[in-house]
Amino acid sequence: LKWQPAYCSYCRPRETAMKFSVAIAALFGAAAPVFGEAVTPVEKVITLLEDLKTGVEAEGAAEAGTYDSFACFCKDTTKTKADTITGGRDNIDLLSATIAEKTSSKEEKESELAKRKQDHEAMSAELKSTEVQYAKEKAEYEAFAADLSKAISSLDSAIKAMEASKPAALLALSSSVKSSLALADVLGLIAATKRSAVSAFLQTGVDPTDPTYKYHSQGIVETLAKLNEDFKAEKKDLDEQWGVSEKTFKDTIKTSGTKMDENTQAMEALDGDIETLKSDIAKSREDLVNAEAVLKDDQAYLKDLTEQCEARAKDWDQ
Repeated sequence: LKWQPAYCSYCRPRETAMKFSVAIAALFGAAAPVFGEAVTPVEKVITLLEDLKTGVEAEGAAEAGTYDSFACFCKDTTKTKADTITGGRDNIDLLSATIAEKTSSKEEKESELAKRKQDHEAMSAELKSTEVQYAKEKAEYEAFAADLSKAISSLDSAIKAMEASKPAALLALSSSVKSSLALADVLGLIAATKRSAVSAFLQTGVDPTDPTYKYHSQGIVETLAKLNEDFKAEKKDLDEQWGVSEKTFKDTIKTSGTKMDENTQAMEALDGDIETLKSDIAKSREDLVNAEAVLKDDQAYLKDLTEQCEARAKDWDQ
């Protein structure tokens, strides 16, 4: 406060001197010499003056003490309240910065969460596509492998029947052998002439006692045996290729599943962080509102205190 001195003690010399002068004039005007009395008028005046001086000094000291206490109260309370207001402003700045920082963090996490959700959908679609393709190629492999296995089995049986001179068994296998020939033709494993020869042989009556049987059958057996080896080689290649493909499919599916699990955990963590930030922001905003209200009250109190202290100081100076 402008009016505050460096210390909290005051006196009023002019007012005290005025009272003292008036008292002296009054006493001297009223005093008259009285003969025969033990106390002279001068002594009486001196006594009265001393009493008046003591009273005036006591009154001034009491009033000065009261004002001194009030002045000290003004000074100390003003400093305390000013410090409180400064602290309140700092707290408001801190809360505002905290809200801004956490709001920015929340927005970043929400953006990351949205991106992860999109990625998750894409990964899910890719995984489903891979699983569908895997199932399709597996079914194709199994069907082709079954055809090859059946062809190999039919040829093995046909060769054994021919070598054992069992025409009935061979005729019973005719349909299966023809299917094997058709498969071999598709795969390019047999020449058209050899295929026609085998088919013609199977269509004619087979008589092991016929001298030509052995002649013709030997060539057919060699053809079937060669074809059977080709089928087995084809089956081996097919199994090896499928083994590689299947491993690739399984590894891809496993990797995709792992990525999706990790992404799910990340999204759950982001959800938790976002909810925590929302709660923190709401609490900080509530604290900010309260801090601003307290600051407003403190400023109003300080303003009122300053006005009262300045008014009292002016009264004292007068």
